[in-house]
Amino acid sequence: MNGSTPLFFLGGPTASGKTDVAHLLADQLGLRLLSVDSMMVYRHLDIGTAKPTSEEQERYAYAGVNLVDPGQRFSTGHWLRAIREQLDDRPTLAVGGTGLYFKALMLGLDEDTRQDRGETPDVAFMQRELERLKPGILSSLADPENPRRLERALLRIQEGKDLPGRWIGDRGVMMPVLHWPPHELNERIESRIRMMFEQGLLAEVSALQQMGALTGTASQAIGYQEAEAVLEGTASREEAIQALATRTRRYAKRQRTWFRNQMNSRWIEVRNDQDRNRLADEVRGVWEETGPFLFSRETGD
Repeated sequence: MNGSTPLFFLGGPTASGKTDVAHLLADQLGLRLLSVDSMMVYRHLDIGTAKPTSEEQERYAYAGVNLVDPGQRFSTGHWLRAIREQLDDRPTLAVGGTGLYFKALMLGLDEDTRQDRGETPDVAFMQRELERLKPGILSSLADPENPRRLERALLRIQEGKDLPGRWIGDRGVMMPVLHWPPHELNERIESRIRMMFEQGLLAEVSALQQMGALTGTASQAIGYQEAEAVLEGTASREEAIQALATRTRRYAKRQRTWFRNQMNSRWIEVRNDQDRNRLADEVRGVWEETGPFLFSRETGD
């Protein structure tokens, strides 16, 4: 599919309330939604991934959910190809916490063809050649140490072509990121976990086991191993909740670190659970500064 999709971004760690804010923004601005979450891609993993309800998926024309069956291999490249097929010209809000997916949207992915042949690109040589052909271009690249990007950039410059816009800039477009004080986020995490068990996480995992579907990457999703331990009798429900809370807190910390170090982030401070309208206003303020990111649905850019 050809063309570009205007994308707006909203990130945050798990349990930060970003989906609620995204729904409010979608209602205010008439946006469709794109889930940027590596576990919501799996069908049948609903409660444990806090997936939007079927009604919400329909209302907001969600892309990025229920793409494959559990057990199927699904890489970032697979996700990016699927997203290109699902998106259209409508302005879209990309919301989630999977950093690699956000980076793929902003910077794309390179085919690793030389590596398949066992060859190692000469990064220093390609950097020198780029600077010789177009002085100053190296400093404008978003990832000037990426050998695949350098290789493709050099080829485009040699052919007299411009570089795709998403290759240029400082770690991509500005990313509003919801940020809670850590102790408050930890409380929200435990509260969400208890709610998942109340909503039927154990029944969901039992059904997946009976289908033989809880395999591969999907089996590593946070919450599913802990629920399996309860079903197998190796942990009590409370032990599973505490183990899951610890694991989720660590994951949230890694997410915060990623957004801080890998993305061009603007922290949106959350002060209480009733902040949704203020947060939406602050996120919109960031978008008004930068405008939408034009995501190319064409392959090969």
